[in-house]
Amino acid sequence: LGDVYKRQGLRAAARIAPDLEAEMMRRWRIETKLLGLNFLLVSGGVALGILALAAAAGDQIDFAAVAFEVGFPLFAAIAAGEWGKTRADANFCAIAAQSRALLPWVAGRYAAAFVPTMALAGLCMAGASWLRPGEIAADWIWACLSTSFFFSSLSAWIGVRCAQEHAAALACGLLWLAALLARGLLRLPGVECVYPFLRFAGDPNGIWLRNKAALAAAGALLWASIAWRCRPRRRR
Repeated sequence: LGDVYKRQGLRAAARIAPDLEAEMMRRWRIETKLLGLNFLLVSGGVALGILALAAAAGDQIDFAAVAFEVGFPLFAAIAAGEWGKTRADANFCAIAAQSRALLPWVAGRYAAAFVPTMALAGLCMAGASWLRPGEIAADWIWACLSTSFFFSSLSAWIGVRCAQEHAAALACGLLWLAALLARGLLRLPGVECVYPFLRFAGDPNGIWLRNKAALAAAGALLWASIAWRCRPRRRR
């Protein structure tokens, strides 16, 4: 009897998996359409600005750190907060009432903003490598990805809790600015392990890989909190 139940469970899982994949692809197509022309225009402006900086900046500026550890994470947070907004969406109440679970919708909207942003970062890295040969190493991919994931996840975390328009982008922007201004706190023990712009600050002890791993872990914890917030609730 146990083998019969096991086979029935496997057949049910085999039927559910394609449906779940089709549903995720459908959500992805819908969310990418909702981004609209503004996202493309702003992304194009950011790309042109990064490439212009790469062409015009001299050797006195750490271009890779400024562009990919400091600049793109802010853009990722703004993209997740403005084009991937959830609770601030005017149709949130209707979506929450009609959806069996909010997490796939929240994750799909976040991915629709975050994935193109990181693809844009990769294209900018390729262009900057051509303009500044030998300066953009492959390890900047991880530095940019982990820092952007943390800031954008924080934006998504605020977005599922606050219905105020632009609140997520504003909060992440203030944290971004405060981190830049608090560079002197690196003298304190332990701060460099969580400081988001460690390579921009010089990374005096060479621990930037641990630092970025900590940021990625913090982003994962934020998503665990989002999943808990969006868990299906029992109807009374």
